[in-house]
Amino acid sequence: MMDTALTSLLQEISTNAFQQRCASANKLSLEDVARRIDIYTGEIATGLALLDGLELHGKRILEVGAGLGLLSIHLKQQGFDVTALEPGSGGFDFNATTGKLIRDQAGVDDLPVWDCPAEDLSPDTHGQFDVIFSSNVLEHIPKMDIALKAMLSVLKPDGIMVHTCPNYRIPYEPHYGLPLVPFAPRATAGLRPSLKEDDLWLSLNFVTHGDIVRFCRSNDASVSFDRELLYQAFRRLDGEAVFRDRQPAYLRAALSILKRLKLLNLLKFVGPSWSTPMRFRITHTS
Repeated sequence: MMDTALTSLLQEISTNAFQQRCASANKLSLEDVARRIDIYTGEIATGLALLDGLELHGKRILEVGAGLGLLSIHLKQQGFDVTALEPGSGGFDFNATTGKLIRDQAGVDDLPVWDCPAEDLSPDTHGQFDVIFSSNVLEHIPKMDIALKAMLSVLKPDGIMVHTCPNYRIPYEPHYGLPLVPFAPRATAGLRPSLKEDDLWLSLNFVTHGDIVRFCRSNDASVSFDRELLYQAFRRLDGEAVFRDRQPAYLRAALSILKRLKLLNLLKFVGPSWSTPMRFRITHTS
C-alpha cells in the first residue's frame, strides 16, 4: 500500500506543469511523456509487493534497473540506504533526464544512481548489499546469467535478492499483450514481421522458471518462488482499470469467463513453474 509521501510524489509528477518540463527537457510531446510516466507509476504496486515483508532498516539496498527511480526515491525519502542502478542514467535518454527532474522535485538529489549494466557489478568496486531487487528487468538483460552471477557477487553472505519478471514458459508477452509461439517465442516475429526491428522485442531474453532454477543450482544459490501470482494478476486485471485497459481483449474475455463459471479461485492452485509473472527470492546456499 502506498503511503502519503509516495502518493504525493506520484501526484506531483502527474501534473501538467511537471510533465511539460519533462517534455521540454526530452524534446517529446506532452502526450508521449504522460504515457511513459503513467507506465512507470502503474508498476509501483508491483515493486512495493516485491519488497513487502523484507526488513530494510539498517540495510544497504540496491535496485537493479531502476528506470525513473521512483521506488528508490521513495525508499530514500523514508531514510533507507538505497542505490539505484540504471544503465544510461548518466546520459540524456528519457529515464536519465526525467529521473533527474523527479529526484530534484522530491528533494533527493543525493540518491546514488549508478550508470552501469548489472553484469559489471563487482564487490571490489561497488561493495556488497543486504538487499538487491528488480521489477520486470531481468527479461531485458541479454546476458542474464552473467548479470545474476554479478549480483550474487555483491550480495552479502546473509543477504537476499528479490526479483519479479515474466515466465515465458507461458506463451504470453505482457509488454505487447501478445500470444507467443509455444516453446519457441522468438518464432513469433515470423508471424508479426514488425517485431523484427522493434527494440523492445529485440531486448527480450524470454526467461523461464526453469532458467532461474538451473542458474541457482549451478551457482551455489537457493531460490524460492511465490505462489498465486497468476491468480493475483487476474485479480489485478479485475480491479485496476488502467492495468486492464492495457491488456488485450482476449485476456479480458478470459477473466469474464472465469468469473462467470466461478473458476477464478482455481488459479490459486497453479504452481509457479506454470504461472506468470513469477516472483522469487535468491540467497546464497551457504
